Amino acid sequence: MTDKLEEYRQRVAGTNIDQRSLLSTDYFNTFNSVVMVLEMLPDAPELLEEVEAWKFYDYVEHFKASGLDFAELAIEAYPYAPPDLREAFEKKINAMRIFIEESRHMLRRLYDAGEIKTFSTVARMAAVLFLGMMEDGNAIVHGSNASTQTDIDKLF
Repeated sequence: MTDKLEEYRQRVAGTNIDQRSLLSTDYFNTFNSVVMVLEMLPDAPELLEEVEAWKFYDYVEHFKASGLDFAELAIEAYPYAPPDLREAFEKKINAMRIFIEESRHMLRRLYDAGEIKTFSTVARMAAVLFLGMMEDGNAIVHGSNASTQTDIDKLF
């Protein structure tokens, strides 16, 4: 495994794949559209349907559909990412997926109940918290596994 790790670290040089983690922050582009809509919801609650229509893509699915010139290498290198970083990354991604799912259900309930003021507050908070989760994910990609399950659990 160590030989493969070093091999891939050399192969990813000069790409958008981090040489330490063998992960790419480009993955977070899959979340950009949903976070932008969350940020707009307080002023445009009718956009909730866009949040509800958002589809989660895992790392491999994202890169298969991305059209990026380094996508194939990102997919190929992924299994060789250092296990502690890949595990922290996968936990963070799963927490992000769950957070979006739970947020959109809560927002739908508030919207349907006509609680627009609370809806707007929750949407603002969800956007801020989600951006923080994306920052944590970026830190993991760049080699920090400081994010723990305890940190993730605090969000819920």
